[in-house]
Amino acid sequence: MFDFNQSDQPSIPTRSLSRVLRNTPLTLPAADHQKLQEHLEDCECAMRPSSRLLAYVLANKLMNTRPVDDVHQSDLVVGGSCVTYRIDAAEPQTGLLVHRARSGLTSGVIPVASLLGATLIGMRAGQRAPLLFEDGSIGRLCVIDVASSV
Repeated sequence: MFDFNQSDQPSIPTRSLSRVLRNTPLTLPAADHQKLQEHLEDCECAMRPSSRLLAYVLANKLMNTRPVDDVHQSDLVVGGSCVTYRIDAAEPQTGLLVHRARSGLTSGVIPVASLLGATLIGMRAGQRAPLLFEDGSIGRLCVIDVASSV
């Protein structure tokens, strides 16, 4: 257990600590935020066990982001972004993040309504995050590059 009173712990100035503890939501384009809500509602209607994990990731993303009408950040992963990422120590992969994947298209397409897609959306180039897998294990996800597909 972490003890703030231990003398061997580095001291953190009060101002820095309050900034770390403050809940500052990330921003997402309003359209992406609305689509996340729709994906969450779809999960709540589905009876698959994997939907529970996806619903958790989507709900967490919605709680920690706020919709913004005009977001112009080239390193932000949004629907339609071409994103290069790495999972754990594997080779980097690139895919197109989409809200509605066409059936039959799997190569290079990352549905937002997947554990990988729901984790990626809202991240920025250089950012790292835990990635839940359907078996309950956790990996490390790193966004390497983000490009607009338009």
